Amino acid sequence: MDACITRLSQQLQQHQLQSVVDDFAKLTSQQQTLQLLHLYQSAQRMDVKYSYLQNVATRILTHQPLPQLLIKQFNDTDILSFFTPGLKFNNGFALLDEANNNVIHTLFSHCNIAKLPFNYVRSLMLFESNENLLLALTQQNNQGLTPVASYITCNQYQQSLPKHEFSALLALMEAELKQNKTINTAAFLKALLTLQSTLADKTINEYTILLASAYLGCKTEQIENYLT
Repeated sequence: MDACITRLSQQLQQHQLQSVVDDFAKLTSQQQTLQLLHLYQSAQRMDVKYSYLQNVATRILTHQPLPQLLIKQFNDTDILSFFTPGLKFNNGFALLDEANNNVIHTLFSHCNIAKLPFNYVRSLMLFESNENLLLALTQQNNQGLTPVASYITCNQYQQSLPKHEFSALLALMEAELKQNKTINTAAFLKALLTLQSTLADKTINEYTILLASAYLGCKTEQIENYLT
């Protein structure tokens, strides 16, 4: 076990929460990531300690920003839910990794039909009034893609969304477009072509084309013509 995890475990056993926060600031980004992941994974294993461990993580992130390396770990709503209280501080939702992805980029790029994130993220926007989250929705990564654009162009499964998730995705798309008056159309279309090249049948289905046309505000025929 890494020494920083051993130290964290000892501090938690002795309820030395201020020491946890103070020591966290002295750790490397990798060690900070290990500690926060340890808190999350421990909470997933022990339901009775979930709230306590979440509060520890929130207390840390109240004083220190989310380590860049942790952004790559936000691959489902479970981890987002655990860290949501802490992400409200220090611009957590809008912090970027070296590829200029934020946690919503990662979440939307890796989501699958079994655990979709759109309704959850929309609920956060509606009930938490978090401007930082709205900013995260509008940020473009190094490919010129926002989180919503990343979902559409990284969705290799190409499965139709349940009605409530589809409605939530459209609402997030609308929220983004209200903030971003211009879309990086060239980057989006390039990413669509890349997606098409990775598919077994080299064909993007009608559902994904529908999402793409809604995002770009154009007719589906224009997307189809571009892809052919």
